[in-house]
Amino acid sequence: MPFEAREIDPAGSSRAQLGAEIRRLRTERGLSQAGLGRLIHCSADLVRRVETTERFPTQDFLVACDRALDAGGLLTALWPALSAERRRGGATTGAAVRLVAAESDMAVSAWLAGSGAGAGAVSESPSRDGDGLWVTEQDLAVAEGMLTMFRQLDHAHGPGTFAPQLVAYTERELALLLSRQAAHPAVACELARLASRFWELAGYQAVDAGQPGTAQRYYQRALQLADEAEDRCLGGYLVAVNLGHLALHCEHPHIAMRWAQAAETAVGTAASPSTRAAILAVQARAQARMGRESDSTGLLLRAEALVSSAEGVEEPEWIRYFTRAYLADEIAHCLHDLGRPSDTRVEAADALNGVGITHVRRLAIDTALVATSWLRSEDVEQACAVARDAVGYAARTSSGRCVQRIAVLLTELAPHARLACVADLYAYVEQVLSAALLAQPVTGDASAARS
Repeated sequence: MPFEAREIDPAGSSRAQLGAEIRRLRTERGLSQAGLGRLIHCSADLVRRVETTERFPTQDFLVACDRALDAGGLLTALWPALSAERRRGGATTGAAVRLVAAESDMAVSAWLAGSGAGAGAVSESPSRDGDGLWVTEQDLAVAEGMLTMFRQLDHAHGPGTFAPQLVAYTERELALLLSRQAAHPAVACELARLASRFWELAGYQAVDAGQPGTAQRYYQRALQLADEAEDRCLGGYLVAVNLGHLALHCEHPHIAMRWAQAAETAVGTAASPSTRAAILAVQARAQARMGRESDSTGLLLRAEALVSSAEGVEEPEWIRYFTRAYLADEIAHCLHDLGRPSDTRVEAADALNGVGITHVRRLAIDTALVATSWLRSEDVEQACAVARDAVGYAARTSSGRCVQRIAVLLTELAPHARLACVADLYAYVEQVLSAALLAQPVTGDASAARS
């Protein structure tokens, strides 16, 4: 039986992106793994293990591959992101890296059918720990304060050391509250809703740490809790915005579209204007990723109208972040995918102007998007100038997404590596971003577990 090369999902991590690039370049040159190994004086097995993400490469390995494959700096440009991944405890492989669409399809179908236990079941069940303590509004206020703290830390610093702490708090403290009798049915509903939001944030941080499979499990748990809280709108948000964006992150726009459309149908007009706008924005992103400009534009126009109508409306706390600036971010990414760099810069500027200075990850990602748009406009010097700002923002966070965005940008700049501005940017990345990475502690085993 002929050997079949293991599939590499480049969206999974920087290490997966590197493996896919090495395999592509090697194949284009008609080289086997053994052939490349001979050129760089290593074994075929080492080449295989790096390609399939089973082993982290050394910087010397990247330099040798870059030279042997005549990659023009494309591979070595990924080194900062690879270093970040290793500092975070290693990129996950296997199930934790991949989105298993069938699992979430089942969860979404169950949610659409309304098969959750419901808040009544939570509130009326006897206390399982037998200590006689009731969950009160005061308990909810304490937990809400913790969620606010974790979210603010995430905005400013990325997941870093805080992600394991968030998961630990959710698995211990919130699980304890969920095991107790609620003082009132409304308290039971709010507790389930609050726990759902904790798991939503944990899922978002897992995406940032390069763990899509873990994020998927956390989002599905959040969806189950939203169902128990009988909060249809929060459930629709989780299906479309969280699971939908996860599908986009893993390069599955058709799946993202399917889930977002299901959510839109389920919540109808019962959801708030901002919630409906966020759901439509995911559909627009999916259509843009598939190159359907007319469909994407129509969805964005509907989303803009809804955001405008949200002014003065009392929105749920969890969607109040979705302002015109956040919609501008979604529009900018749509325009980028549709190959319209000049328009991308206009919307990205609106997004950046509306984002607070504490949202460092969003500043880094959108600034990197602007830099990429300049590169697509063939203005390499301006791209490097803006990229320098993006690197500065990325160096202030522990966000894997930020570092990977920078790595992708550096990869696209590789054909221009001989230009002074590009060489200066590479040196700046090595100096500033690498120094920030070295200062970050390892956050634990990555396999365990809004900008």
